[in-house]
Amino acid sequence: MLEVEGLKASYGGITALHGISFRVEAGEVVSLIGANGAGKTTTLKCISGVVRPVAGAIRFAGRDITGLPPHEIARAGLMHVPEGRRVFSLLTVRENLLTGGFLAGDASAAKRNMEKVLSLFPVLGERMAQLGGTLSGGEQQMLAIARALMASPKLLLLDEPSMGLAPVLVERIFDTIHEIAKDGIPILLVEQNAGMALETSNRAYVMERGRIVMEGPAGLLAADRRIREAYLGGGGTRG
Repeated sequence: MLEVEGLKASYGGITALHGISFRVEAGEVVSLIGANGAGKTTTLKCISGVVRPVAGAIRFAGRDITGLPPHEIARAGLMHVPEGRRVFSLLTVRENLLTGGFLAGDASAAKRNMEKVLSLFPVLGERMAQLGGTLSGGEQQMLAIARALMASPKLLLLDEPSMGLAPVLVERIFDTIHEIAKDGIPILLVEQNAGMALETSNRAYVMERGRIVMEGPAGLLAADRRIREAYLGGGGTRG
């Protein structure tokens, strides 16, 4: 579904990505883990067209999307849920969802998607007339994911979905990510909570200073002593 090859990106003359390569297959959840500043968010922004790479190639569903503007990439079915949620604070929950449904294709598809996201996030159904900016942090994260799902995505980019959330909400968000993956939507996940990310993923890549330094099946990485010490506090994943 997604192939990134030799991707380089810079900010103001400072290189943020040093020629990274990775892939996401159909039906997979793949995580990028690493410390702050490793280049994970920049990678997602390059894929979704927010940041233009200086070198490398990005292929999505067999199509070269390198350098395309964000709206064309979104229309192709690659949806990005950015760090910080970015809901439309002065629009209602319903209006936020409908902005995603605009890309669903037709009214019947938007209606089906609305039913699906409200079954995933019942609390949003209770908040339909409420302004997005008045929701709690957890509800805003649910709304941001639901808005992306309204567009019938072929692949979902999730950037730090658990950031700033209470542990019980983190569990709920990751349970939802698992449900989305069961529906067959591949996911590229950037997440500081490495334990939860590895538990949820099929495969993972470890990034340091703009480079991929390790990769492999998520279970093997979670058991690796170096990963446990660097990202899991010396322990393992939940349960």
